[in-house]
Amino acid sequence: MSVPMFYSVTFQKIIYLTAIGVIIGAVVGFSAVLGFDLGGTAFILSMFLSILLVYVTAMYAELYHIREAINKQRREDRA
Repeated sequence: MSVPMFYSVTFQKIIYLTAIGVIIGAVVGFSAVLGFDLGGTAFILSMFLSILLVYVTAMYAELYHIREAINKQRREDRA
């Protein structure tokens, strides 16, 4: 039985990327707080920066794929 999707693929990607950023941020944040005896601010900052870094990486990947598709189409048009 399949689960119906009530939201767009773009929103689903945002949720997935946020979850990945939260997981990475939590690991880095817990390491900073427990391993280096830093405060809770380091945890919050690592969460924010990890989510932001995941978003930037995903945007770069999407733009790279778009550029590759355009270049492929241009090569096919010339041939």
